[in-house]
Amino acid sequence: MRQIKKRLLALVCALALCLPMALPARAYTPEEQYENLMAVIELIKQVGINSSPTDDPLKQGLTALFEKDPDSYGDLMDAMLSSYDNYSHFVPEGSYEVSYPSNSSYVGVGLTLEQYGQEIRVAAVTEGGSAAKAGIQAGDILVSISGQSTHGMALEQASTLLRGEEGTPVTVSVRRSSGSFTYVLTRSYIQVSNFSSQVLEDGIFYMKWSRFAETSSYLQFVFAIQDMVEARSKVLILDLRGNPGGEVNMALNMLNRLIPDEGVNYFAVSSRNGENRNIEVATSEGMGPRLNRIIILTDENSASASEVVISSLHDLDYATTVGQTTYGKARGQYHLLFDDGSAVVLTGIELIPPSSPDYDGVGLTPDYVVENTTAPHPASLCEKVPERFLNITNVSEETYKLNCALVALGLLDGGQKANLYEFDELTRDALNEFRGIHGLAPQNYLDAQTAALLNQQLDQFAGQQVVQDSQMEKALELAREYCKQPLQYSVDEFGNFTNLETQQPETEQPAQDEAEPQPAA
Repeated sequence: MRQIKKRLLALVCALALCLPMALPARAYTPEEQYENLMAVIELIKQVGINSSPTDDPLKQGLTALFEKDPDSYGDLMDAMLSSYDNYSHFVPEGSYEVSYPSNSSYVGVGLTLEQYGQEIRVAAVTEGGSAAKAGIQAGDILVSISGQSTHGMALEQASTLLRGEEGTPVTVSVRRSSGSFTYVLTRSYIQVSNFSSQVLEDGIFYMKWSRFAETSSYLQFVFAIQDMVEARSKVLILDLRGNPGGEVNMALNMLNRLIPDEGVNYFAVSSRNGENRNIEVATSEGMGPRLNRIIILTDENSASASEVVISSLHDLDYATTVGQTTYGKARGQYHLLFDDGSAVVLTGIELIPPSSPDYDGVGLTPDYVVENTTAPHPASLCEKVPERFLNITNVSEETYKLNCALVALGLLDGGQKANLYEFDELTRDALNEFRGIHGLAPQNYLDAQTAALLNQQLDQFAGQQVVQDSQMEKALELAREYCKQPLQYSVDEFGNFTNLETQQPETEQPAQDEAEPQPAA
């Protein structure tokens, strides 16, 4: 009993001694605050009357904090994760699919829209969507959505009105040369591929990846290689501009399908499991056609898994790069998803190219630095169309102004016209397409009413800018030079290719122009 009294007396004395000592206040550093927290936790476990040595005061305190302030949970998670690197972070509830879309699907009617002066025109109709089933056509003018006029409406607003919950109806009115039509469409899931391809011109094939995601997109890529080979293409233009990355394994599999030589170590991935660090090296199987060259288009939004493709093909001298310096993300993340739709994104992978130095935070500078520029819309530079009668076969300065307006509005291919001063069948057809868009019947001449409508359309483009794709122009220029070299593979009647036993053509060095979870980048 005496011993207990002595301890209490010592504690009271200590408290009494502490009371009069008012030291100048100072702010604790975060490290000191943590040490204080640990000291208090230990104190609670040792002397807290409602605690015990096996208690977990930190758990109890955090639980109480999260109950009092629900936002503090996300704040703590994000602070903890982001303290390790710039990429690790917490994704709040319900935000994962927005931040990291697993696919390019959406709920809508399957229309791709474009601005057409003050009007909105249908640029493309997605196969399988309700718009395609109803009969809406590319080139239709979108007049209204659910009774709301689209004249002067922004594309984003129109897209928002067309989208909604699956199975819900939306009424759409369009106008075309044969009249005006109204459709009641049903919103449904629309699948948009992350991959597209086409033959650009003889010997030149084009592929674009917007994101490395979805097995269906990868299968499209595999079939596109077959199309490229059957077209006997010599050069591939690979467009990775705006590609933020995606699945690293898909990017590595894509590379394996493009590299023509067997046994090439084309990339390495470093990861950690406890005390053990593991480096996996990807080695090619020689599955790709031996192209004369791959030309890769890059920009500041080419990141992560797309940089894996860029650095690998470039380091191994299969590719020349054109565009802007890439984002610079040579790290991959594991994504841990929770039931509420929140997620933890944790950096756990280091991406190691064949020979490039670590480009994380720096980016990959292209061989040819090319910047796209903007210029006034061609329609804004046109002279007014004379508001008078012009007949077919007319050759005059007035007809020249008419043809220039039709070319600028995308209704007439100027390259097909032998003489822009002549009113011929091409002029008539373009003029009737314009009249049809405005609900007017076809005719063989220009009248004052149509000319006034054309001038009104030209005025609507005043001040608008268009992007000149100088990067693509440079890629095509290089591709045409590489196309002058012989084809380096043969193709049989079944579309199977065999690489020729020749060395890849030597090229000059281009001059500078002035976890459940899948790893993702």
